[in-house]
Amino acid sequence: MHVVFTAAHSKHCPTQELELGRLVPFKETPSRIDAILNALQSFGAAFPIVEPVDHGMDAISRVHTEAYAHYLKNAYRQWVGRGGNPDGVFPDAFAVRKFANSEHQAHHSDEKFPADGGPMGQPGYYCFDNTGIIVEGTYEAGYAAAQVALTAADLLLQSKKSVFALCRPPGHHAHSDLCGGYCFFNNAAIAVQYILDKQPQSRVAILDIDSPLDCQDYHHGNGTQDIFYQQSNPLYTSIHGYPDYPMYWGSPSEKGEGAGMGFNVNVPLPIGTRDPEYLAALATLLEGPIKDYAPDIIVCSLGVDTFVDDVVGNFLLSSDCYTEMGRLIAKAGTPVLFVMEGGYDVPAIGRNVTNVLRGFEESV
Repeated sequence: MHVVFTAAHSKHCPTQELELGRLVPFKETPSRIDAILNALQSFGAAFPIVEPVDHGMDAISRVHTEAYAHYLKNAYRQWVGRGGNPDGVFPDAFAVRKFANSEHQAHHSDEKFPADGGPMGQPGYYCFDNTGIIVEGTYEAGYAAAQVALTAADLLLQSKKSVFALCRPPGHHAHSDLCGGYCFFNNAAIAVQYILDKQPQSRVAILDIDSPLDCQDYHHGNGTQDIFYQQSNPLYTSIHGYPDYPMYWGSPSEKGEGAGMGFNVNVPLPIGTRDPEYLAALATLLEGPIKDYAPDIIVCSLGVDTFVDDVVGNFLLSSDCYTEMGRLIAKAGTPVLFVMEGGYDVPAIGRNVTNVLRGFEESV
């Protein structure tokens, strides 16, 4: 299985984050990806490494707004220029957008009173939590991660074989104009939209087992869900802990809107879920909604923060469980684009990710 990777991910390196009212070391570190890469390379030719091709901004702009991309590109420079802490862009206030009605927008649409709050208000306008911290290299790393996903999508379309996009920063929490949950550009959503633009006749299912729906992760993929919520293609599915981060998304009642009604499937599991319960839920999802949808391609947002020792998740999965996940996904008989999302236990992350990929490859 080809692996698309770039060392540019290391340019995003915040040092601390706010957790339960305390400043703690930043968990989404470059060492996560280094550990995965080392584990993959230990298998030699089984996982050849490919550098990403630069696709430019066009594909990213199909998912993210121009204003949001402009913010990500310029936020750090503007922040530091106004006296902000050079350790990173950290919101002082959050725009509660449900109160930002049309009258507000009409009265705050000029340069003097911008609707987004201007340079010092934008961090809270374009971010929904305290982990969307932007440092000097964040935009470059986020842009590169999107190119990793796009290059992996190209490889899958050309070869009809499964590919692993080793992305960092992760993406499934990112909305079209919101960062958060360590995510800036939604790599999986960008790849999905790119595939649909290249092959409009293809049916795509998203399997989120981290945060985006239809991916393997502890958290729900709120950003991916929101981006495709009114579409019937792709199908979005997610297995995640609930109620837990991102708190306000991930209920089974969220089934889509308009043309997307019925094409959004959330499978929340309780805190403390172990291997048998998780694998049963995954099998039911693959053999039910995903099989019924008959996708030509599956895009799997792959997170391993479901691991028993993970510092972020609250599931109790073993490393062996990830091998079984890969085997179950392979039974779908569909090419899969795996996109890296969460997982924060650095000593185990390489083993857990390679277990998924090897379990999949051995069963294809």
